[in-house]
Amino acid sequence: IALKDWDITIYRGVLTGFNEAFYLSQEQRDAFVAEDPKCADYLVPLLRGRYVSRYATDWDGTWMINSHNGVKSKGIPPVELKKECPLLWQHMARYESKLAKRQDKGDHWSNLRNCAYVEEFSKPKIIYPNMTKYLPFYYDWEDGFIGNQKCFIITSPSNKLAYLTAFFNSPLFKYCFRDNFPNLGEDRRELSKIFIDILSVKKPTKAEAELFEKLVPLVQFAKKTELSVEASFLEPLIDACVMECYFRSHMAERDLLFHEEVSHVLRELNVDVSKPIEQSTIVNIYEALNSTHSKVRSRLLRIPTESPNLLAVIQKEGQV
Repeated sequence: IALKDWDITIYRGVLTGFNEAFYLSQEQRDAFVAEDPKCADYLVPLLRGRYVSRYATDWDGTWMINSHNGVKSKGIPPVELKKECPLLWQHMARYESKLAKRQDKGDHWSNLRNCAYVEEFSKPKIIYPNMTKYLPFYYDWEDGFIGNQKCFIITSPSNKLAYLTAFFNSPLFKYCFRDNFPNLGEDRRELSKIFIDILSVKKPTKAEAELFEKLVPLVQFAKKTELSVEASFLEPLIDACVMECYFRSHMAERDLLFHEEVSHVLRELNVDVSKPIEQSTIVNIYEALNSTHSKVRSRLLRIPTESPNLLAVIQKEGQV
């Protein structure tokens, strides 16, 4: 089904019109909050496209003053910094002459440029860069990042975002669709909305969507906490689970199925990613799935020999 016909929406990141006024370093942010804790209500972590990687971010600690212009049609009032947070107002006032010159500055020069979907950034979303050689995607279900104009976000009222993150990060996606995106030189690809919209992607079943809703946060947590061994196991496992969504009959004939076994282990270990994830949870999952007696481990190892002309080709050619 073409993604434009899914219940998803793709948005561009926020434009400020003058980054120097709105962007803060971690040190600046901490100093403002230390002086007035209320500042924290108006500061959001800003993720620039260059810092998105596969199932991870290399966030540089940049924050943004979220003095948005509100969305009148949705009853979201504009931020009035002068009244609501005088300390940040004083910071912005240093740049008044330049901010006032912006054409799309909202109701007041201290506001961000108009963004009718500002509330979407606080929802679970997929974040990806607008131009990239590596085609990385990150599932932000709890960080609350706002993206800059060099990236896009995907939101949805359904529970398919984790599945889509796994699909976009998979060798299958890169093998089948990499050439659907214009090559900007040095194999950098343009991932604009118009090219994402027309991709035909297989929708997951309810059980498949639920499986990826657990697996994707787990691998991202493993990478964030530098559990590199566990992450290096989970990534190809997720890739294999994506391929099973597409080639189940082929994989069943070769005893290469993963979904049932992985789902069973996650149920046995009572994995609930709606609660804070513990490192011990990742380690226990890794040990259960990667033991010498695990069918999952042996099946992952057998993919190249059991399916040399299909799955092995996708694994090799889908690397970026």
